[in-house]
Amino acid sequence: MDNLTHTLFALTLARTPLGRAGRGTTTALVLASSAPDIDIVMTAKGTASYLQWHRGPTHGLLGVLALGAIVALLVRAGQRIVDRRRPREPDDPEVPFGMLLAASMIAIVCHILMDFPTSYGTRLLSPFDWHWFATDLMPIVDVYLIILLVAGLLLGAASAAARRRNAAIVLVLMAAN
Repeated sequence: MDNLTHTLFALTLARTPLGRAGRGTTTALVLASSAPDIDIVMTAKGTASYLQWHRGPTHGLLGVLALGAIVALLVRAGQRIVDRRRPREPDDPEVPFGMLLAASMIAIVCHILMDFPTSYGTRLLSPFDWHWFATDLMPIVDVYLIILLVAGLLLGAASAAARRRNAAIVLVLMAAN
């Protein structure tokens, strides 16, 4: 999947109870939803290097653990910086670090699961095994999925109940797709 789809999916997840877990979870979901594609930095060494590393370790178990921890730490550090500049409201409690970590890891796992059914696939077991896993059920850029995610986000802007309901409908339709 493309990063726009991953980001829209993360914003949809943020409208579920997971996103309401506390301050910073939406940020963690959005950042983590694209984190596995950090392997794009390998283009600095050339196209061949990028193709060698793309959807490799960042899309495997170690990537889930490492990137999840990095995103959670970055979000917590960002919260501390903002809190120094502007005191936090009493009714805005700090979310436990474990929840930031869980949200980050969930978003990363969802990213990997969304990459799996594409023709390109992913290397789920890397760096231990570099075998590609793919099902070729979906295109890399699925216009219909993007439209579905955008519609769910736009139509859910009316109220909190509409946001939750539309998020659930979109997630069910994505799974059915």
